[in-house]
Amino acid sequence: MIPELMWIIGFYVAAAALAHGVFGREADSRKRHYVLVAGNHQLQIEGYVRALQSFSRRTGTDIGITVLLDDSTDDTGPIVEKFARGYDGIAWIRSRESGPDAKDRDSMMKQWEEQGMEKDPAQVVWVELDKREDLHRLPL
Repeated sequence: MIPELMWIIGFYVAAAALAHGVFGREADSRKRHYVLVAGNHQLQIEGYVRALQSFSRRTGTDIGITVLLDDSTDDTGPIVEKFARGYDGIAWIRSRESGPDAKDRDSMMKQWEEQGMEKDPAQVVWVELDKREDLHRLPL
């Protein structure tokens, strides 16, 4: 009786370790970083950020959000700044502070690399909010 019980416990432990290994690797592969290039989007930016946060909670996907403010003259900057203060994983950059090519994805990746912020290019989702064809990249 005892040997059979030990076999059953051993199988349960092995199954738990296997499940942990499979789901642990899957979670690592599901990390995403969204870069939202925003101009004058004060009416939409909060909705986009909240939708991304909701997607993260719903699916268990670990995400980061960087909002690149591109010549914004409305209240988009203060709205994003408030989000950045209140939530981890949200950052913002003004394009003129980042240089003339800040709107370029490759330039942004190079800047992150220089600052020691390793980002896998395959995991970065670049969305220019002014381009309707880019909006399909958002999991809304």
